Amino acid sequence: MGEVYSAGDVVVTVAGLFDVNPSTIEYNYKYAHEYQRGIKRNPRGWRMGAKEMDGKITLPLDVIAQIELAAPNSDIALIKPFPINVTFANTENVLINDVIFAKFTGNGRNVTADGELEKELELFVLDIKLHVSI
Repeated sequence: MGEVYSAGDVVVTVAGLFDVNPSTIEYNYKYAHEYQRGIKRNPRGWRMGAKEMDGKITLPLDVIAQIELAAPNSDIALIKPFPINVTFANTENVLINDVIFAKFTGNGRNVTADGELEKELELFVLDIKLHVSI
């Protein structure tokens, strides 16, 4: 029988804080694509453009408060870009380590009646490196 993995099996470091325990972290990249068209305007090929990256992370408010204390004027958007390390084991127990180089775009609070004290923060992603050796 296979093993079950969850978010609790993922270790994430942000801005020098070890294992910030995010609810979610998402990072993506894609390349702009365009058709190259022939005489009858039918696609005959393609070309690839710039790499576009984005990301977001949902952190507990107590972790955000720790980051705010270290930020200039308590504004996390003013923190210079930093590495985010995401480490987890895949289903074959192979350790995967990705590094995202990003910064926060803003800040805020999300306090709900269901007791979830966390906030989803948008990341301005400068680079994504997958399968980085540890």
